[in-house]
Amino acid sequence: MGNRSKIALFLLLWLLLWMPLIQMKTQLFPVKRLEKEPVPPEFPTFTLKSWFNSEFQEKYNPTFEQHIGFRNGLIRFRNQLEYSLFRKANAAGVVVGRNNYLYETDYIRSYTGRDYLGDYFWKQKFARLEQVADTLANLGVRLAVVLEPGKASVYPEYIPPRFLRFRGENTNYAAILREAEHRSVPLLDLNRFFVEAKPASPYPLFPKGGTHWSTGGMVTAADTLLKFIDNRFDFEMPEIEVIQVEMSDSLRDTDDDVVRIMNLMFAPKHPKMGYPEFRLVGGDTTHLPRVLAISDSYYFNFLNAKIPAQAFDNEAFWYYNQTIYPENWSQPTDTSHIDIRREVESMDVVLIMVTERFYHRFDWDFVDILHSYYYPDAEKEHRYERMRRILHFYSWFDDLIKQADYTGKRIEPLLKGHADYLMWEDDQAGKIPHDVDYYRFNITKDSVWMKQIREKAQINGISVEEQVRLDARYILDNQNQ
Repeated sequence: MGNRSKIALFLLLWLLLWMPLIQMKTQLFPVKRLEKEPVPPEFPTFTLKSWFNSEFQEKYNPTFEQHIGFRNGLIRFRNQLEYSLFRKANAAGVVVGRNNYLYETDYIRSYTGRDYLGDYFWKQKFARLEQVADTLANLGVRLAVVLEPGKASVYPEYIPPRFLRFRGENTNYAAILREAEHRSVPLLDLNRFFVEAKPASPYPLFPKGGTHWSTGGMVTAADTLLKFIDNRFDFEMPEIEVIQVEMSDSLRDTDDDVVRIMNLMFAPKHPKMGYPEFRLVGGDTTHLPRVLAISDSYYFNFLNAKIPAQAFDNEAFWYYNQTIYPENWSQPTDTSHIDIRREVESMDVVLIMVTERFYHRFDWDFVDILHSYYYPDAEKEHRYERMRRILHFYSWFDDLIKQADYTGKRIEPLLKGHADYLMWEDDQAGKIPHDVDYYRFNITKDSVWMKQIREKAQINGISVEEQVRLDARYILDNQNQ
């Protein structure tokens, strides 16, 4: 190699070494931002004090790493390499299934029953829901449950086999259906509707690289929901008339929401998706119902398509029973700053809408909040209340799921055990009154005691629940004697 070649090679290597810094300072080459990544922080201000106590260096190094040139492109290159070679998705909670179908693991967890909360929890939840629904009905407000579909239930054939070994017979989905039927709670099962509609659907109801229902699936779901309100609650609702369906290779709306957060260099192949052009026709436009939806992100698809704006008298949507839309788009608004009871009673219809991944969170405490308003003197279920408290802490519940998987146990006894520990802590701190509810709970925890209770109930010709209350009252009345 001659001197000129060596010099040229040296200059090339030198340039390559300096290119990231040059790119950072000049942004000479356009680099696409990463999805779901926050804006990089500003560089720290240099002072002698921060230099000598190492505060400046500790802040500067990670900030420099986030600003270095070509960083985003290199991350996309790594993600693409690992996806292409190993079918690995570098996005939190995302797995690559058969035929490269993408799933969020929460949906699979719900489908397999790994997060099943148990019969006790659902009986308590729906006992409250039934009472709240009856109270609202007397006030002219109709309440219904809408189970939105989940990709795992609609396309289980592409789930990676390693997840299916966790599948059990009991699921939150089955418990919700069972309790709703038992207590005659109005329920629309869009999950089952999608499963049955899939074979004949002219377009995919879920996108291959997305987690929400497809745009075409959303239109089908909206039409079904309007017919449900019409038939169940006697409102003359408009119908959705599909004018035409465009089959397109270009994904729109949320049809690529999972692919985007994987931050790949090239989008994976996907089937053509259907994008219906539609309009709302018919209905009694002079008496549209006021509707409140307690829901998750699926409802945003309805809002963005302006379906509530045309079909209802309002657009009330409480995201996770916390953030209020559409008001939040102009000014931060949440349910902690409103009179929930008054707002609910101003509606004609209340819809608890929840998708597969959130069946275990169900109503985000909406029913329990209203129940405390309408029935302040109701019996206290100490274990149930503390199970709810655990569900509020996502990381706590996720740790219980991992523990159940590792030990091969079900999540239900672990959840009850932790709830009982919380009750013991509160009892030691004097936060639980030793009333009838307290003793009733302790009786039901003791298997030997409950066996005696069942025998006494049979002799006395009363229900087990009534015998438990009688024994709890006796203990309360005689505890200091």
